Amino acid sequence: MPKNKTFYITTPIFYPSGKLHIGHAYTTSIAWTIRNYKKLRGYDAKLLTGADEHGQKIQQKALENKISEQQYVDNMSGIFQELWNKIEIDFDYYSRTTNKSHEESVQKIFTKLLNENIIYKGSYKGLYSIQDEEFFTKTQADEKEGEYFHPTSGHKLEEVEEESYFLKISLFSDWLDKQFDKPNFVRPNKIIKELRSNFIEKGLEDLSVTRTSFSWGVSVKEDPKHVIYVWLDALTNYINTLGYATENEEEYNKYWVNGDEKVHLVGKEITRFHCIYWPIILKALKIPQPTTILSHGWIITPEGKMSKSKGNVIDPLELIEEYGAETLKYFLVSQISMGQDGVFDREILKNSYNANLANNFGNLLSRTVAMTLQSFDKPIIFKEPELEIDLEILNLIKSSKEEYIKYFDDFNLSKAFEVANKLSKSLNGFVDKTAPWKLKEDKDRLGQILLILQNGIYAVATFLSVVIPKKAAKALEQLQLKELSFEQIDNFKKFDKTLVKKGEVLFQRIK
Repeated sequence: MPKNKTFYITTPIFYPSGKLHIGHAYTTSIAWTIRNYKKLRGYDAKLLTGADEHGQKIQQKALENKISEQQYVDNMSGIFQELWNKIEIDFDYYSRTTNKSHEESVQKIFTKLLNENIIYKGSYKGLYSIQDEEFFTKTQADEKEGEYFHPTSGHKLEEVEEESYFLKISLFSDWLDKQFDKPNFVRPNKIIKELRSNFIEKGLEDLSVTRTSFSWGVSVKEDPKHVIYVWLDALTNYINTLGYATENEEEYNKYWVNGDEKVHLVGKEITRFHCIYWPIILKALKIPQPTTILSHGWIITPEGKMSKSKGNVIDPLELIEEYGAETLKYFLVSQISMGQDGVFDREILKNSYNANLANNFGNLLSRTVAMTLQSFDKPIIFKEPELEIDLEILNLIKSSKEEYIKYFDDFNLSKAFEVANKLSKSLNGFVDKTAPWKLKEDKDRLGQILLILQNGIYAVATFLSVVIPKKAAKALEQLQLKELSFEQIDNFKKFDKTLVKKGEVLFQRIK
């Protein structure tokens, strides 16, 4: 494929009202792994994450801590960065809504939509959740004994009435309904059904996009007592961070306007904002749409959903301390199906690591290297296979690459890593069937078996490198090749000039 194709993936920018939990680590691990895969395929791939630092809740938290709002979000930004450093996730863009350039772009967006009469002034009356920063009508909220509650989080809703500017999203209802028909625009498809039945079919109501009841946010230039609300502030970070509405729009044009793939990865609880409000904002601004809005499920415990009140919120930093960053990321992206809720349980993590990495791939690498060095002290030359058993395993290596790519291109990460596990198992089975330890006197046959195994190990290491790059690099070092690439998987002569090297045990079993 051409080297200049672009790929841009974003996580939501997370709200710094508290420490990040396992769900944040899950989202960002998925996006990071997909970015790594695209890079390995030759794309110019970029990852954005960040923090949504404005709003009433931040103002309250700063007040409680007796510090300024900016100091509070700066402190929280440091805490966020600690997690990303310790879980070993690097990103290309870190978006903070308190950045001056972002705030200026938000004001320009507001002015543009105001001048085009897509934003108008009115009065808002309804129910509001401070914790979730969401508005609801009474029909959308859960009612208990005359009080109203958030339908998902359960937080109490307050009745509010205040002057507000509104975005005319009702204008775009028919357009959005047609946009949902575009292949892969929203995934999984069940999200579209929910959005249609819960919002579009009931009629989209114009959206309140400013508040006057708090001051921590981007003010409206034309009416400074109004603060621009989260929809036009947080959501627009995806283009503002690239330089939209600034003097330098080069990266915005490269990765968004002319970008080949633009993917938003979001948790299922925020699909409404990303699948309804965000596409409409882009349409109103005459800006291209994302390629895909990809929704994932929640991380839950064996007892159910995590919550502070239940005391079962999982701290990823503790897990990293206990198991290591790569072990945690491997579990998160390989053991949970995209779009489904996934149960986090230490036993499941240990079992998947021990079975797939320590017993399966790690053992295969160790014994292949050991058997090679016992019988050979110089490179083995690959010969075209004649035996059916050899042809079968070499064809499996080729087809595994194709299958892995197919699943990854479809964002089906757990299935892709299943391909890696199956190939490792088949290679271990090939060892058992051919019994190379009995062939010390038949160097030609022994050498070809070991080369087939080395080629298979190279393929598995390539597959795993997108999520456990450090371990994959150590496997590559034992194979004594320079790099892991999809192009080299089918080149079975790549070991003709090199001999493997003994290394450390790659995956120690977790007890």
